[in-house]
Amino acid sequence: MSQRAPESFVRATVRPLAAYGPPRDPAAVGLHLNESPHDLPDELKRELSARIRASDWSKYPITDGARLAADLAQLYRHDPAGALVGNGSNELLQLLLFACLEPGDTVVVASPSFALYSLQASALGARVVEVSLRGEDGRFRFFVPELAAQAQKAKLILIGSPNNPTGTTLSLDQVALLCEAAPCLVGIDEAYRDFCGQDFAPLLRDHPRLVLFRTFSKAMAAAALRCGCLLGAPSLCAELRKVQLPYNLSAVTSLVAGELIKRPELIAERTRLVARERERMAAALRELHFTVHESGANFILFEQSRKPAAELHAALFRRGVLIRNVSNAKSLEHALRVSIGAPEKNDAFLAALRAEVAP
Repeated sequence: MSQRAPESFVRATVRPLAAYGPPRDPAAVGLHLNESPHDLPDELKRELSARIRASDWSKYPITDGARLAADLAQLYRHDPAGALVGNGSNELLQLLLFACLEPGDTVVVASPSFALYSLQASALGARVVEVSLRGEDGRFRFFVPELAAQAQKAKLILIGSPNNPTGTTLSLDQVALLCEAAPCLVGIDEAYRDFCGQDFAPLLRDHPRLVLFRTFSKAMAAAALRCGCLLGAPSLCAELRKVQLPYNLSAVTSLVAGELIKRPELIAERTRLVARERERMAAALRELHFTVHESGANFILFEQSRKPAAELHAALFRRGVLIRNVSNAKSLEHALRVSIGAPEKNDAFLAALRAEVAP
């Protein structure tokens, strides 16, 4: 009797896919993961550490996540029944796809965008339709009529604003128009929203098919916590809760996240610093004759054709600077993405770049 290989039992829709994963090479100057350049204050860490040490670690966090979700709903002025929390916004994105998609359903995404959108949808047997963000003038923008047209028979539109890796943003009016024109769910990943003051939550009341994803990993400087939230219609969230794993958020994460949302001034100060550095970096890149794309996030997409992107990326790494090579994505053949770090790391990046592109 022949023995089947264990991997042969994996879904046929999964096996052709490549695993998502950011580069893990160590570098003295790491500007490739869009992380916050600032850690949480030591005083806050000490206070929270004492509370964590005093808590009972043997008990399940039965109410912690629900309490955090209610606090976030109050902060965002949304119905608590329409808020979910999860182990990062990626878990909640996966939850929505798992609960809603069936093999053969259509999901519309922007291109280029965060690879996980297409990866997770394809793994569930969905048909992924890409709508290009790049116009004939070379700039990136959301073509809302085209997105809506492609979504007429879709189950879901899934896009990011600001979009990763381009930094492109949607306006409030564009989102309202998209929700009105598309008959399906409209999911918007708002991971980077704090860096441009974006807030689509007021649209939720009048657009029940809108679903928003938010995270603590970027402006809130808590990527290690793995915490995110989903905002949507209470009726949709009631269905999602049926298949959400119990106790999916630890008591420690719930505690720290709950304290962070009480400190909006900390977030506001740090986003201002990032925005200021983003403009300084963009100006410096333009002086070096790179094409710099407008960004509402904590990163910049830039392009040049003098040296292949992969070659420039490798040269910078040899100088101890790691940024993100995105040139293998559609319409990004000459593009690199740099995260906005602390000023001294940004300076190190610019110095290394000048050394590589100097005549």
